[in-house]
Amino acid sequence: MDDGFQVFLEALPFLVPLILIEVALLVIALVDLVRREQVRGGNKLIWALVIIFIEVIGPVLYLVLGRKEKAVDGD
Repeated sequence: MDDGFQVFLEALPFLVPLILIEVALLVIALVDLVRREQVRGGNKLIWALVIIFIEVIGPVLYLVLGRKEKAVDGD
């Protein structure tokens, strides 16, 4: 058991930045989802589930594919 803990401690400096990036992406994507009136596909609940349950890829998918750009008012 002591060897496993030692391995964990050695990997910790690499894991902390990855965890922070994951949490930041999750928060950014969820905040954007809540603030946005419309999303591609029209279903915010589906996008919320994708963001939350598909780890790093979910927030990236939403930020790249799910956001629906606001219509520009053509004067």
